[in-house]
Amino acid sequence: MSFKHPWAKVASNIVGVDDPEAVDEVARAAEEPLSSALAKGAANTFLGLKISYINAVSDMCAAAGGDIAQIVEILGIDPRIGAGGMQPGTGYGGGCLPKDVRAFTASARQLGADRAAALLRAAEEINEDRITVALGLITRALGDRPVKGSRITVWGAAFKPGTNDVRESPALALAQALQQAGGFVTVHDPQAVPTAMVRNPELDYTDNLAASLDGADLVVLATEWPEYRHANPHTLVNRPAAALLVDCRTTVDPELWRTAGWTVHQLGRPSPPNQETQ
Repeated sequence: MSFKHPWAKVASNIVGVDDPEAVDEVARAAEEPLSSALAKGAANTFLGLKISYINAVSDMCAAAGGDIAQIVEILGIDPRIGAGGMQPGTGYGGGCLPKDVRAFTASARQLGADRAAALLRAAEEINEDRITVALGLITRALGDRPVKGSRITVWGAAFKPGTNDVRESPALALAQALQQAGGFVTVHDPQAVPTAMVRNPELDYTDNLAASLDGADLVVLATEWPEYRHANPHTLVNRPAAALLVDCRTTVDPELWRTAGWTVHQLGRPSPPNQETQ
């Protein structure tokens, strides 16, 4: 795509469109450096707001017995909203988005925009609470068995698929929390095991997906890698001690996995009555 305006490439990154005329128009509107900086902060922060919003709705679904996957599908029909970025889970992480949201929140506070700061801070608080929410689902999935002493496989270390970046990774934070609760944790990730080992050397790691399940009492899907989405549940069902999956990223097809003999729990989605606990 060719751009006419010198700010157009920046504007393209901000608004995420591929129409050159639309991008040039945005670039002209953001020609002032202050407006450009605010636009970048607003764009990144809006993504954080959107993620926290759908996670809050996911919690409402869990309380009411609703299905967050159906709600995301319905919301996605509305072109003013769209389903992009609306995947419930353990929250956002990485080296940029959390920092950008914190900075934009601080800017709102410094500018005296108290209501904006309160809104942004609420999104941060929702994100900060996601590990606690995930631990609650894991505890309910285990039923009478405590986390302490359980062998737990965590699928995912990177903060998102397609990278080895583990900065502020919800997946690693969840693995660490499970270990601190007394679980024996093994982490698998298609790309991020080397970087995760540096950041959290106290955890055990493996780069073999199938072997990561051997003897596990529980499998926790914490990063939505396609390797997990497309894993064959039939060939994996006999590897763990208990075929129990807690999908914290609503990644797998639960019916496919249940048909293969797994018990599946997902954030914001109801479990069948006969699978409330393993």
